[in-house]
Amino acid sequence: LVPNQDPHKISAALEAHLRAHCPAGIEMELIDMHGAPGVMTPLESPYIAAASRAIERGFGVAPVFIREGGSIPIVTAFRQQLGVDTLLLGWGLDDDNTHSPNEKFCLADFHRGIKASAHLWQELASAGLNS
Repeated sequence: LVPNQDPHKISAALEAHLRAHCPAGIEMELIDMHGAPGVMTPLESPYIAAASRAIERGFGVAPVFIREGGSIPIVTAFRQQLGVDTLLLGWGLDDDNTHSPNEKFCLADFHRGIKASAHLWQELASAGLNS
């Protein structure tokens, strides 16, 4: 979901759409188990700037920012309860087939990710981002 979308409203809209297109004689059930509103950390965040510098140092190239999400409800809680931005950094490539039976992860990217992570701690500490 994107910011300002209510997961339960989206679920209800999806169910209504599916029911409207469900063939006669077919039963369907949509179970709304849980959900969390979408969150987006602004590119102007000092945490994003620190991460950008760390990634460039670890991988040797500047990062490309894309809007990609996942289902991690605690990120919403961090924003709502603590008022903090969250960094979710991935070191994999599109063709790594994340969470699939044939998932892979390039060892070179693993090592570059380790370097970028170490640089991130340095960047956060030197930027004084402790609150």
